[in-house]
Amino acid sequence: MKTILLLLTVFFTSLAVSSCTNDEGEDLDVLTPNDDEEMLIEESLKTDHTE
Repeated sequence: MKTILLLLTVFFTSLAVSSCTNDEGEDLDVLTPNDDEEMLIEESLKTDHTE
């Protein structure tokens, strides 16, 4: 009985993991905190020059 439950758990876990992957094969854009800060600085510089 434990073996059957283990196999079912592994089966459903593999389905869940495979459905969450990127099927298109494109690289994911990872936004780091430094990138976020740089974008905010660039936006603030653009708005400062337009005034």
